[in-house]
Amino acid sequence: MRRCFQSLFLITMLFSMLWVNPAAAQEAKGSVTGTVKDSSGGALKGALLDLEPTAQRGVSDDQGQFKITDVPSGQYTLTVSYVGLANFTQSVTVAAGQSVGVNAVLNVAGVSDQVVVTAERIQGEAEAINIERTADDIVQVLPLSVIHSLPNTNIADAVGRLPSVTLERDEGEGKYLQIRGTEPRLSNFTINGVNIPSPEPNVRNIKLDVIPSSIVDRIEVYKTLSANQDADAIGGSVNLVTKTAGEKPTVSMDAIGGYTPIQSGRWLDSFNGGVGYRFGESKKFGVMFGGTYDWNSRGIDDTEPGQGTALIGTTPIAVTNTQDIREYQYYRTRYGFATGLDYRLSPGSNLYAKGVFSDFRDFGDTWVYTINPGTALTQSGGITTFDNTGNMAYRHYIRRPDQQIMSFSTGGRHDLSSTLITYEFAISRSHQYGGFLTTNFNNGPVNVAFNLDNTNPFIPKFSVTNGVNIYDPTQYSINQQEFIDTYSAEMSLQGSASMAQRYTLGSHLGTFEMGFKVRNSDKNNFSDNPYYRNPTVNMTLSQVLTPFTNPNYYGGQLTLGPVSDYNKIISLVDANLGSFTVNPTNAAGISYDHLHNDSADYSGTERVVAAYLMNSISFGNSRLQAGVRIEETSETYTANLVQTIAPFLPSPPNPPNTPNPNAGMWASTTPTPGGGTYIDVLPSVQWQYTLPRNTDIRANYSMSIARPNFSDLVPSVYADPNGSPKSLALGNPGLLSTKANNVDIMIEHFFQPLGILQAGFFYKDLSNPIYGTTSTVQASDPVYGALYAGYQKQQSINGPNANIEGFEAMWEQRLSFLPGVLNGFGVSANYGYTTSQVTFPTGFNGGRIDHPTLQRTAPNSWNLGFTYDKSRFSMRFGVSHNDANIYAYNYATGSTPGQQDSDPILGLKGPTGDIYQYSHTQVDIQGSYKMYKGLQLVVSGLNLTNEVFGFYQGSPIYPIQREFYKPSVMFGMRYNFGAE
Repeated sequence: MRRCFQSLFLITMLFSMLWVNPAAAQEAKGSVTGTVKDSSGGALKGALLDLEPTAQRGVSDDQGQFKITDVPSGQYTLTVSYVGLANFTQSVTVAAGQSVGVNAVLNVAGVSDQVVVTAERIQGEAEAINIERTADDIVQVLPLSVIHSLPNTNIADAVGRLPSVTLERDEGEGKYLQIRGTEPRLSNFTINGVNIPSPEPNVRNIKLDVIPSSIVDRIEVYKTLSANQDADAIGGSVNLVTKTAGEKPTVSMDAIGGYTPIQSGRWLDSFNGGVGYRFGESKKFGVMFGGTYDWNSRGIDDTEPGQGTALIGTTPIAVTNTQDIREYQYYRTRYGFATGLDYRLSPGSNLYAKGVFSDFRDFGDTWVYTINPGTALTQSGGITTFDNTGNMAYRHYIRRPDQQIMSFSTGGRHDLSSTLITYEFAISRSHQYGGFLTTNFNNGPVNVAFNLDNTNPFIPKFSVTNGVNIYDPTQYSINQQEFIDTYSAEMSLQGSASMAQRYTLGSHLGTFEMGFKVRNSDKNNFSDNPYYRNPTVNMTLSQVLTPFTNPNYYGGQLTLGPVSDYNKIISLVDANLGSFTVNPTNAAGISYDHLHNDSADYSGTERVVAAYLMNSISFGNSRLQAGVRIEETSETYTANLVQTIAPFLPSPPNPPNTPNPNAGMWASTTPTPGGGTYIDVLPSVQWQYTLPRNTDIRANYSMSIARPNFSDLVPSVYADPNGSPKSLALGNPGLLSTKANNVDIMIEHFFQPLGILQAGFFYKDLSNPIYGTTSTVQASDPVYGALYAGYQKQQSINGPNANIEGFEAMWEQRLSFLPGVLNGFGVSANYGYTTSQVTFPTGFNGGRIDHPTLQRTAPNSWNLGFTYDKSRFSMRFGVSHNDANIYAYNYATGSTPGQQDSDPILGLKGPTGDIYQYSHTQVDIQGSYKMYKGLQLVVSGLNLTNEVFGFYQGSPIYPIQREFYKPSVMFGMRYNFGAE
């Protein structure tokens, strides 16, 4: 393989010389350089420059600079266009070997459009539209001023407002992105183009609530790929761009406080600031630094029923067979900073260094009462009666996961007339440590008789019928204490370089580009969770109570019992530590804890070596880009393979099928190496055609890949007793990477003074898709039943194929043509429709033969926003919606595949069906008033509809989690001096 890459680079170097040598022999040419600014002196990014009659084009960079090279001597007309502002036109005379400087200042077209250069959000919308217009790819952009125009607390919340982007939410915020109906693993995530490893041990994708939204300058979401981009982006690629110093000194800061009316009131606050400055000769040296801090004491009311079936006589019924009454109190801290240094060598050439750091301490308390109702006896009219074998359990766990990401990159760009050379070295690191210290009070009230009122299936209500006080704290005794010591970390080193050669083919202008990239990532996961069980001293819940109560739990529809103070628990446990059995063993003297710890540990290395060739050429109003990318992936890992004791004793000397009392217990742990190498050849073609009146047509074809998660690939076993629901994740060393063929067609129109209308179709054909599967561990399971009965066993497998297709549209426009006060209104709306279909492997879940959608495919998603900007006042109202979608495949067919799928109880839509995320519709609003120059008063409302988050099985009437956060109201001040 190394010889293959060596040959590729030799060919590309020779090919490049064919372009370089003729260029050197040509007559010396000149160039046109300069800056593009608005009337207030702010740099304009993404301005389009046309030099006629040569048909040469350029685009201004992040600092408003541009350079058009290889211009023959002569007289030309330079036109600078920017959606939202009037065109700038100037005649220029170019001499051989000389550079002509042009400082273009673009003004508004009319007095009613002055807000384009005075309102921060409007400036951001204009910037986004112009970057999208001049990109070769289909890309959507969110500048910071647009992000700040609604209460987006993290990156996921902001990106979730774009077309065909839905969110997996948790704890009241967006967590993972789902782009174009694909699961989060199928999308790439970078900061300043640098790949960022995940701090979590079990996924490749980034948990985006780690990153505060204020740390970036803009977010770019690429939905198509060129050969010079990383190929691991089947759904899309999200790039965070941090700030660089502009022409004007900048100082920004804000302080926001907030309140949520849940659990007698919870508070939040955030502080952000930044400073940027350029100095030295011609302001060549720039420094930018920004920091952010966010504290949130969010509360959550949550109920998590368990859904299943039971027999009343011979008739199967749907029944809620358990229920968690959960209360969460968080005290989450998120902070970070970003810094950037750059030095301008000449127009189009610079050196830079950029760094980002973010830390998220997702701390909190969780109190859980678990109702186990016993055996169902009768069911009628939404009421189910149970026998008197029910019991209660209680546990209290504290959340202590601390997640960090860090990225540093340095490199340069050198524009040498006809040749452009870039290079970069970067290092990124992420880690997560800490976990969930858990105390179990499983010895709660017993012999309880329950009735279940399920007339409102979304809120199952258990009531006691034999007088037992299920919330008597003296009846709950500690039987297990778990101390958590987990650590996961990943380090990624990458280096890249590219060379682009500009050339002329007749009257057509083109660019030939080649480059390479090497990325090496090392990931480790370590788990050492000692268990203290079965104390001889009776320690009850009544000894560790806290004064906190919540009489309005779940809107008063459910009851929360008394809860504990974890500091008191630790003091009590420490005082009686000698009474516990530490890391207890079974009857054969074998430790249970090897199953919890050994199998979760692994280490692995992934190395990706990539090279690409790409050519772009313009033909009149058309631009064609074609390229090929070759990626070699090498993976090695070492994991622990845990062997368990067989279900039956040896025969002979024992009779056949004699049960082994230690079945499923740990027998041995063997370090197991593994890995592999594979090569992907990935072509791409992009075509763009410009029609009159600011209209473009785009078409794209590309191939992309998605690699398995490390934890899915290694033979690991990861148990989460505190998840929703309790889960057992198993690795699968046989997993293959997923490959996709992607097709996109889109038409877009740009309005003056400011607006865009887009509509397009996309199609993705996937081979070797990876499915997350889920099934319930039975007590009879010979391997896992002893410790994990009732857990949901999760394992990823490959399927033969799948496909995704969809439509998306976006309309943004400032309605300044309306009369009077109405001309301050604007609209921002988008819609996405996505459908998909999977084919299961033979024998999957009992021979399942249906073709459901892919995981995370929400059929309909939309965002509807209204804006108003007039004088000192600015307002934005937003509604965001995504449909329900499959979270994991859980349904197993009966003895005759396909026959019982339509059964209302035992079928696909019954309580043992696939696991879905509920649909989500959220309403947010924010307004600001400019009090003096850059000083603003800001007021906002988040989640005004108190939208539910949760999951269900089969049908929405079979919930397994439904949690509420209540609305939040925020207010504060924002100051921005010299912003561009």
